[in-house]
Amino acid sequence: MKKLGTSSVVVAAFVGPGTVLTCASAGVDFGTALGWVLVFSVAATFILQSFTAGAGILADKGVGEAMRELTTAPGTRAILFFLVVLGLWAGTAAFETGNILGAAAGLEILTGGSIARTWIVLTIGAIAAATLALRLRMVTVMLTGLVAFMSIVFVATMVLAPVNWGQALRGMVVWTIPEGSLINVLALVGTTVVAYNLFLHGSTAKQYWAQTDRSIAWRGELTGMAIFLPLGGVISLAIMLAGSTLTVPEGSARSVATLAPLLEPAAGPMASVLFGLGLFAAGITSAVTAPLAAAHGIREISGWPRDERHIGFRLVWISVLVTGLTFAMIGRSPLEIIIAAQAANGLLLPFMAGFVLYLSARQPNVNLPRWYLGLGVLVTLICAILGARTLLWVWGQVL
Repeated sequence: MKKLGTSSVVVAAFVGPGTVLTCASAGVDFGTALGWVLVFSVAATFILQSFTAGAGILADKGVGEAMRELTTAPGTRAILFFLVVLGLWAGTAAFETGNILGAAAGLEILTGGSIARTWIVLTIGAIAAATLALRLRMVTVMLTGLVAFMSIVFVATMVLAPVNWGQALRGMVVWTIPEGSLINVLALVGTTVVAYNLFLHGSTAKQYWAQTDRSIAWRGELTGMAIFLPLGGVISLAIMLAGSTLTVPEGSARSVATLAPLLEPAAGPMASVLFGLGLFAAGITSAVTAPLAAAHGIREISGWPRDERHIGFRLVWISVLVTGLTFAMIGRSPLEIIIAAQAANGLLLPFMAGFVLYLSARQPNVNLPRWYLGLGVLVTLICAILGARTLLWVWGQVL
């Protein structure tokens, strides 16, 4: 495992509550028709994350550090830093709301709704804050294990459930956007190609391979990405296909509790318990990693020392956690808010992807071939087109 690098950090975003609920909802509402979105999203994740990992390993620079080096004019640097920091902070705060609500929904399923959501949300916020402050790595490892177990159950469910495999294969290769699915399409992209992972991957790869020959490190990282990223896509696809077999009464698909029977083919009467436990575990782990990603990214951009006790570093993760907690307290349906957060990330993605492409093209130590940079441009354009279509659809709804 040591030779496979840090791409498992990226895949951790695949099994958050946003992925579970977004993929399940897409399967319930549109069957297997949006399978192509997940195939595209995994390919896009590989391409974009390879740019940031390459910068971290080959150029010894995270995305934030590369930004500081390439923007020397004070005015340009100030404007660019403001936009990127705002996007990074706002994106992680939006994800944090979904993470906390996902964990809360899991506990509500486990407790049968006997405890008020306010107390559940506050408890989750306290656990996340304690983990961030005390660095309880074992807690995160244990909860990640629970998420991994739930992922295994989802894959088993996909195998055991009555999936129409002909339609599933067609959905993975034929690009169609059913009426009313634009928000779901963008949410599926946003829950897979996570913008803050572009910052996190470069930074972690740089630290992980610091004492290794760069060519060996780069091959190891690419090998790990080729293994872990498709695995994350399989998990997401399994959740969608399981959702496509679930019959939900019209008008109730927006309830988290109605998605618990997804696991019945593999888990039987324990389906609700495992679904609730998995959502809680996924929410807690993501509620810890999202604030940390924001703090690390903004630390690099701002040039702060690499010290987790630095006041600026702590203020960033505290502000992300508190913002997510506040919106979770006043939020309505967890499923609606989580899907909206994924869609917002999808809207921001073309800007982040374009900037990562620019950084990669400008760094002399990252010698990626032009055809590969061309693939990055294609991915960015497709994301931009999906985002523009979604904005036009939203504008039409408003009118």
